[in-house]
Amino acid sequence: MSDFKIGDKVTIHTSQGGPQSLATVTRFLANGKGMELSDGSQWRADGKRQFHYKGGFYKGPWVEPFSPGDDDHVAKRRHIGRLHKWARELTLESPLSGPALKRILDLIEAETNAATKAATKEAE
Repeated sequence: MSDFKIGDKVTIHTSQGGPQSLATVTRFLANGKGMELSDGSQWRADGKRQFHYKGGFYKGPWVEPFSPGDDDHVAKRRHIGRLHKWARELTLESPLSGPALKRILDLIEAETNAATKAATKEAE
């Protein structure tokens, strides 16, 4: 039997990156052996899912109950991904002007410095 219930908020984890995305249990399948999440993905009812690949088994992502901080981790992960994509697509032909790019860099530097100072104060 599953530890999850319909309506439970859950976090999909990866083995290396931690919390990857958030979802909600929407229904159970196959007499309770499987469950479907709000993102449409289907999992074993225990939240673990094994994949078969070229004759061997390896563990892929899994589902756990939502924990405080999971949403912050997922949001940070997505923001970093968007920044990486934006930076990869940035060229001299970009519609952004030099001064606009300087303002973006100044803001990033100011935020980095503030976060570093806050972390230093916490460590003291």
